[in-house]
Amino acid sequence: MNKHISKTYAILGFLILFLVMGCSQNGSGHQSTEKTVYEKVLESGRIRVGYISYPPSFIKDANSGELSGIFYEVIEQAAKNMGLKPAYTEEVGWGTMIAALNAGRVDIVVAGIWPTSTRGKKADFTNPIYYSTVRAYTKYGNGIFNGNAKRINSEDVTISIIDGEMRSIIASSDFPNAKTRALPQTSDVSQVLLEVATGKADVTFVEPAIAEEYISRNPGSVIPIQNVPPLRVFPNVMMVNKGETDFLSMMNIAITELVNNGYVDRIIDKYEKYPGSFERVALPYRK
Repeated sequence: MNKHISKTYAILGFLILFLVMGCSQNGSGHQSTEKTVYEKVLESGRIRVGYISYPPSFIKDANSGELSGIFYEVIEQAAKNMGLKPAYTEEVGWGTMIAALNAGRVDIVVAGIWPTSTRGKKADFTNPIYYSTVRAYTKYGNGIFNGNAKRINSEDVTISIIDGEMRSIIASSDFPNAKTRALPQTSDVSQVLLEVATGKADVTFVEPAIAEEYISRNPGSVIPIQNVPPLRVFPNVMMVNKGETDFLSMMNIAITELVNNGYVDRIIDKYEKYPGSFERVALPYRK
């Protein structure tokens, strides 16, 4: 009888052990068979590109739909060098670009994207193509801020911003005592310069390329504050889904090759309407 019970317990123990091991393999120990973006790209021979029309980094002609721009030419050449083809799958917005990656609709987002800590929680970024500065601008003829950016941090100064984007962040972090005059998120960036030119605000913060384009169309309107360094310097990068390390590595190698052989500099020269608008990536050596 005792032998029979012992044998029964042994069989039950074996069954329990078998079930536990099975659950472990189907649970936390389960190995996903889903392919990575890197594997899918190599198999298909194409990179599914999400893009944002943001001249001159990426340009989409409103009439013909023709694509051009710095990032367009870089992704085209990088893909060619790797024996791949870009497929421009989806035009995304600043607010939807991460969702497009996370949902797997695109493999990469191509435009002059600025990496931030908030974006970095859900996406990864390539090496920079170039850098953008953000500078302070005031009404033409106004010299009270020259050489003294701290003067902006005063209760009698109004900063023109757009809700929820970089201008508002700079204003709140660097100049908390100044007033702000906020425009809706849908506003064109040129509107903040118009606010300053018409005296509704004293200062705003923009990229030189945008400001120079506005000044060329509206001479005597605004001017950069003199003898003040850039308020921010941002790398302009492409963006991939979080954790796609093999694909990111492949893209970074291709981008580094184009930076080091001078291709990126030549493309920037082609699209840089106002010299000095963009800062080049420094080469990793000195002559």
